[in-house]
Amino acid sequence: MKQLLLSVRAEISTLAFLDNGVLDDLIVESSDDEDIVGRVYKGVIKNVVPPLNGMFVDIGIGRNAFLRTKDIVLKQPHTEGSSILVQVEKDSTETKGPLVTEKVSFAGRYAVALWGSEYIGISKKIRDESIRSRLKRYAAEICPSGFGLIVRTAAESISGEVFKNDLMSLRHMAEIVTRRFKLEKGPCLLYRDGDLAVKSVRDYLSDDVDSLIVDDQKTWERLHTMAQDELPAYAEKIKLYDNKDVLFSKFHVKEQMEALFLRSVLLESGGSLVIDYTEALTVIDVNSGSFRNKNIPHDELAFLINKSAAHEIVRQIRLRGIGGIIIIDFIDMKKTEEKEELLRILQREAGKDRVKTVVCGMTSLGLVEMTRKRTSHRLWEYYFDICPYCHGNGKVLSVKAAAERIMEDLESRRKAGPFKDEIEIRCNKEVADFLKSADLRNRLFKIAGHAVSLEGDSMIGREIYSILMK
Repeated sequence: MKQLLLSVRAEISTLAFLDNGVLDDLIVESSDDEDIVGRVYKGVIKNVVPPLNGMFVDIGIGRNAFLRTKDIVLKQPHTEGSSILVQVEKDSTETKGPLVTEKVSFAGRYAVALWGSEYIGISKKIRDESIRSRLKRYAAEICPSGFGLIVRTAAESISGEVFKNDLMSLRHMAEIVTRRFKLEKGPCLLYRDGDLAVKSVRDYLSDDVDSLIVDDQKTWERLHTMAQDELPAYAEKIKLYDNKDVLFSKFHVKEQMEALFLRSVLLESGGSLVIDYTEALTVIDVNSGSFRNKNIPHDELAFLINKSAAHEIVRQIRLRGIGGIIIIDFIDMKKTEEKEELLRILQREAGKDRVKTVVCGMTSLGLVEMTRKRTSHRLWEYYFDICPYCHGNGKVLSVKAAAERIMEDLESRRKAGPFKDEIEIRCNKEVADFLKSADLRNRLFKIAGHAVSLEGDSMIGREIYSILMK
């Protein structure tokens, strides 16, 4: 059984996809979400930088975006001051602005409109030639000027009228954006996609999904009305959840979500994954775990755990919203055919992802390289802030190191001139207790030349302290 669960709150909305009770996909949208991926802007070129193979573009968000030369579509002058239509492909980071492209697209349920293209394509999964010809004919008739179309697999089993209605909706959207682009005088937002509730119906509700369960009355009414108008066959699949229990608790989604914030993931094979994030990439290490002491040949053990890991890695990548470069360190294997089989498993599982995911191959060191398009924040970024104590490093100063810093500072101040009065040091309680040992008290007295009193506060971080004169 496949189910969609939509939990709607004032601050955050979450869509969970369950396959026989197991969490298979997860999308989170915050009410104040600043994620701009997919938005379409009128931009103004600020700087053309040939050494970087691109240009910086003002899109009106206070931080210039970057357009790579390879993502330019139109054969027009791209000079400083020129206006261009761009879509955000990758959100900004702490050090870089967003990445934009001229390959602008608008997604409908049954087709995707491509701006600046005349190409009309049909999904390769639609193999019946009569259906392909019919869909291509409809697409050619309705496709707006200056746009191409890619027909999705979902269009195979629908009526011509439903397909035409979807194309007309795309055409109307494209014409509005084109008109606004001509009218607006400066950098501005021209188009943003529908909210998560709309996407749950448009992109996720399908023939093989049994139900979409919504826990908010107003959202259910809006989606039910939308489905009756646009997808009448699916209207009855949209159900209102009015049970007294919390939706995600009732369907055991909450505990499955909490496991996604852990660094380590246990595998059914007995091995485990360790997932670490950096600014540039995500690293996943596969460990043999509890199987190490069992009487299984190493080669068989490695292949068994690696196969189990390959399935779970792609699932974790999808659920955690991991994007960009991904490096996987599998357990070493000697046989070429086993390495090739492992890559095939990854490619097959990655092909199920709605987000473009590419398995690049295995290096000579046995590391697998993958890439996944960044479409949203990583899951933990919605629920956690950077730790104010470790600043995201995952480590805090040791008590011993913190105490040494205080004594070095005290010694430095003493060299500038003798202390005339007694010293008081206020610091973290653990650090203060450490400094109260007899040896360190004597050392403090020798440095200061006076008695030193220590005041500890458990609410103060270890790296914070003050040296005061009484």
